[in-house]
Amino acid sequence: MSPIVFVHGAGLDGSCWRYQTRYFDDSIAVDLPGHGESDGPPYATIEEYADWLGDEIRRTGAEPVALVGHSMGSLVALETAARNPDMVSHLILIGTSARMAVNEDLLAAARARDASAAAMVIKWTLPRDSGYGRPKNWALALANNFIEAAASGILANDLGACNDCGNTLEAAAKVRCPTLLLLGENDKMTPPTRAQPLAAALSDARIVVVEKVGHMLPLEKAAEVNEAITLFLKA
Repeated sequence: MSPIVFVHGAGLDGSCWRYQTRYFDDSIAVDLPGHGESDGPPYATIEEYADWLGDEIRRTGAEPVALVGHSMGSLVALETAARNPDMVSHLILIGTSARMAVNEDLLAAARARDASAAAMVIKWTLPRDSGYGRPKNWALALANNFIEAAASGILANDLGACNDCGNTLEAAAKVRCPTLLLLGENDKMTPPTRAQPLAAALSDARIVVVEKVGHMLPLEKAAEVNEAITLFLKA
């Protein structure tokens, strides 16, 4: 299989792929600029993140790679594949959407660096009816990440980049590699129906809907996600 590069979502960092990088030997999870251990401020647009990611992949000399993105990371991965068709052998978009418009109240709260922004994201990514009971360690870490990202302004930056990204279908039309859309049945942030136009715009797309899971598929259903990625890359 090709080396795998994982791209995280808004307000997060590469650590959210912990269950994938432990499972796949030849894989890395990047920290986008301004996130995690990556230096500098965050970028304002999906296109800027995609240019950075393309440069990073070239720098490693690992191309072609299988590119996996979650949520905002799926937009970055899609744009990267569209701009660098020879660099990406397979594309996997998790928790994705043809148009990733952000709730107006959430965007306003994030831009005000209000703690309610983190609370909204936590509520919508970890629904109360998930049946978690006592929070798992990853859920607590995720909540802390969102709280810190809201306070620093990174969450507002990333949500704005998602909201302003209007060329998703045009990018999809330029992708030449096989693409898997991995979606959560109960995803409230990016419901599966919103990915249908994206799948239609891609030249070689397949959809897998994971049952009884919300937006954070790589953490909530790590085994199912890892299996779906493995089967897709081996097909």
